[in-house]
Amino acid sequence: MKWWKRKLRDMKEPEISRKLKKWQGKYDKAKSQYAEELSLMENYEKYYNGDRHVKGNPNSNVAASKLAINVRNIVYELIESQVDSSLPMPKVSAIHAEDMDQAKIIEEFLKNEMKTLRFKAINDAQERTTPVQGGDFVLVEWDNSKGYHCTLGDLSVSEVHPRQVIPQPGMTEIGKMDYIFIRTSQTKEYVKQRYGVDVSDEEETDAELREGVSTDDIVTVVTVYYKNEQGRIGLYRWCGDVELEDLPDYQARQLEVCGKCGTPKMDDSCPVCGGRKFVKEKQETETLQVMQDAGMDPVTGQIMQQPVMVEVPYYTPNRFPLVLRKNISRDRYLLGYSDVGVIEDQQDTIKKLGSKINEKLLKGGSYVTLPDGLGIDTTDDELKIIRIETPNQMQMIQAITVQADTSQDRVVLETNYNWAKSALGITDSFQGKYDSSATSGTAKQYSINQAAGRLESKRVMKNLAYAELYETMFKFALAYADQKIPISMQGKDGEQAFTHFDRRDFLKMDDAGEWYWNDEFIFDTDPTSTLLTNREAMWNQADMKLQSGAFGPIGDLETNYLYWLEQERNGYPNAGEIKNVIEDRLTEQKQQAQMLQQMQGGGQNEMSVM
Repeated sequence: MKWWKRKLRDMKEPEISRKLKKWQGKYDKAKSQYAEELSLMENYEKYYNGDRHVKGNPNSNVAASKLAINVRNIVYELIESQVDSSLPMPKVSAIHAEDMDQAKIIEEFLKNEMKTLRFKAINDAQERTTPVQGGDFVLVEWDNSKGYHCTLGDLSVSEVHPRQVIPQPGMTEIGKMDYIFIRTSQTKEYVKQRYGVDVSDEEETDAELREGVSTDDIVTVVTVYYKNEQGRIGLYRWCGDVELEDLPDYQARQLEVCGKCGTPKMDDSCPVCGGRKFVKEKQETETLQVMQDAGMDPVTGQIMQQPVMVEVPYYTPNRFPLVLRKNISRDRYLLGYSDVGVIEDQQDTIKKLGSKINEKLLKGGSYVTLPDGLGIDTTDDELKIIRIETPNQMQMIQAITVQADTSQDRVVLETNYNWAKSALGITDSFQGKYDSSATSGTAKQYSINQAAGRLESKRVMKNLAYAELYETMFKFALAYADQKIPISMQGKDGEQAFTHFDRRDFLKMDDAGEWYWNDEFIFDTDPTSTLLTNREAMWNQADMKLQSGAFGPIGDLETNYLYWLEQERNGYPNAGEIKNVIEDRLTEQKQQAQMLQQMQGGGQNEMSVM
């Protein structure tokens, strides 16, 4: 922003200027103190992308000027070996016995949201970013522009790269921070449409956030989530020297009202005073219809209920919307250990050795000795002509092959590669390669399990992050989902069933007669989620159980019915049709048995009469 525009703004809106300068100062300080971590992140990204630069001597301040001519990218290889595409499924447990049905509804609601919110794409990105950078973030928001035809709004879950996040200096746990910054690159047109503010005079302040050619159409938007004086979550957002949003109680319900008379917004202009300027006004309570006990029915003796209107406070999540997934825990740091940081010395050595081996091989070759004055045609013709004058000159023509010895270089290169694998706990069997140490199938499986055990900590951190994510999603839905959200689920009989998530079902009355929102549930992940999401594995498991007699005697119709019922639940193609055919046969078999029984019973009656 030009200096005279900024000065005019400061004179007209001193409060905005004061807040803007306050948060700009905190942001600059936090970014400065986090500069070393940001530099490491950029460096780690380069390693993963196969950067050709090579480190210089660590005892020298002069960086190496040579570029590697042959890069074996072990960083990429070993990180890709660990990619796990499976999603930890939500598992919700009730704390109170009467809440078990609600816990099941929450669980099914979260499973539905996973399918509609592109969780597979988010997980795929995090599977690379987390080991490269030591951690990754997910942002949970409520988006009023989303939702089904009959619902207003839905959850919005997006991945946030760690380079976008600037934490409060000195703090390493998000929940204990007073504030945390997120910076994003947006186009000027998008900012104008989203926030109604012209930022055409602003420039991109954090161009390092993205890769590509610099352009005048992009600006950096900085958002800070902070705890206000009441301990609730506030939001302040700006771009350059322009304020975009100021919500001191960001997670409270906001209602757009006329800036002059306070009438709720219904159109582009106020229906009372005609004003066109609207402001957001915080709403503390809402009025809901609930069912309340109305005494005992004298006839049936059952407790009667009647609908009543009650005024209850709005529910607020009251937590930062960022969820951190760590790679491996690291004390006194926000992010965990980076796999790249662990093996970067080995990667540098391998780049140097690969280039050295390449140079040796390329500089080697065949040389020809000739008598002085004797020449050879250097054309591309297959038949070369050498004109000699005496037989002695023929004997002086020799070919000498010069081949450099690269055996030691290769040994050291492979040694460094094995060091890197050992540091990360990855074996050849785990990568699907030939493993000479595994002399049998059992030994190979043991080797894979051993590597998986070394990587168990990463899976634990992934499951913890998803459990926290599911809890955050539920609390945002409990706060903002005013309409019932439809849910598709599997019923107890294996057939598809339908229900809905209704936040009003979580409104309860305590012993003192006070209404409160029930969010007392335990959020975890299902350890069997990998098997549950792998249909082929479930089909094979059913086959094994059939052969072992778990469904009953092999060949029996009831056994076959139970088997195909299970396969139908697991989504096996055409299993439902086969199950229906077997069910018809069972029905026919039972009818025949009944008819035979009746005929035998009739014959006995005739004999008794005689």
